[in-house]
Amino acid sequence: MAVNTSAGLLDKNHSQSVFKHAILRRYVTPYAAMVGSSSPANRVAIVDGFAGRGRYPDGTPASGELILQAAGKASRAVVEATLVEKKRADYEKLAQVVSEYAAQGVRATAHHGPVHEHLDSIVAAASGIPLFLFLDPCGAGLPFSELSRVLAGERRPVRPSTEVLLNFSADFTRRATGALAADHHDHDSLPALDRVCGGIWWREVALAALGPESTFEASAEAVARAYTERLASATGMYGITVPVKRRVGHQPVYHLVFLTRSPFGIWVFADAIARARHEWLEALGPEDGDADDALFSFGDVVKDVISQEQEKARMRVLKNLQGIVARRSRIKLVDEVWSVFDGVYGLANDTTVSTALGMAVKDGSVAVLQQGRKVRDNVIGPRSR
Repeated sequence: MAVNTSAGLLDKNHSQSVFKHAILRRYVTPYAAMVGSSSPANRVAIVDGFAGRGRYPDGTPASGELILQAAGKASRAVVEATLVEKKRADYEKLAQVVSEYAAQGVRATAHHGPVHEHLDSIVAAASGIPLFLFLDPCGAGLPFSELSRVLAGERRPVRPSTEVLLNFSADFTRRATGALAADHHDHDSLPALDRVCGGIWWREVALAALGPESTFEASAEAVARAYTERLASATGMYGITVPVKRRVGHQPVYHLVFLTRSPFGIWVFADAIARARHEWLEALGPEDGDADDALFSFGDVVKDVISQEQEKARMRVLKNLQGIVARRSRIKLVDEVWSVFDGVYGLANDTTVSTALGMAVKDGSVAVLQQGRKVRDNVIGPRSR
């Protein structure tokens, strides 16, 4: 099942990268700890297939170094990080960053060349242990046939865990849709997107969403959602689609597509997205003209925006919890992850859910039948009369 989050992401400069990197920081380490504790020798493989230089020129960590940092911080897992970069000049800089962390004891390797040339050997090396793939290309991504083959092959079982976070370019989809709408059927973007999507089905989806009144944004959104659903179905996974924008009112730059086979993954990713959004908003801050911006209709201070978003999310989760116990007499929260976050996936985090649960217990609409180590582990039901 694939869902689309309701939280459009704002941006200034490159804050779409701020958001993406915040997710990596907040998700990769918990993922490694979660799956590594039960993995043979606690091993976990984490791969960045389009790692670039690993670090920005100003010294700020890029995705590659963030993964290396996560590998170094993992306390209940032995992370084996593999970073791949196609461009020779960027690879040489990446290799230097990797060597720094390897000297500190981090298990890390850098590979030069296109990720598809290394994918089979990377997956083979991760046989029997959890695997997290981060695929963040500029433009077209891996062919659907290649990615689905890897995910639907030996790694199709629920265990060992396999998860994917990838960038599905909205800019590229809009460009291809524009060429299609203009009858430029010889445009090179069309066969490229055919390969990424695993067929020409996206063309009909894009044109249908475009319609007489719609925009290319609607087409990019429709194609991204359908792609996520198809990849999730082909690989036996759950899928989440997250639109990433430069600024409110702008069209998405890309969609993050997250795939997992575990409701725990869906839950932890929900927490990571919501907290990354707060981090991004705080980095963004109010600017001139924001008083007229839809985001700042709640007020012109970011803390007020976050506060009001959280109030909305708490009340929605409260309603969701009440709905769960109305139809189930005993249920662990993580097993109803879709219902818990319904309508506020990308806004509600663990604290939101915990606060809403406390409200529900206080008003007598929900009872905690078994206290868990984390809020997701709580077993709830209706209060006994």
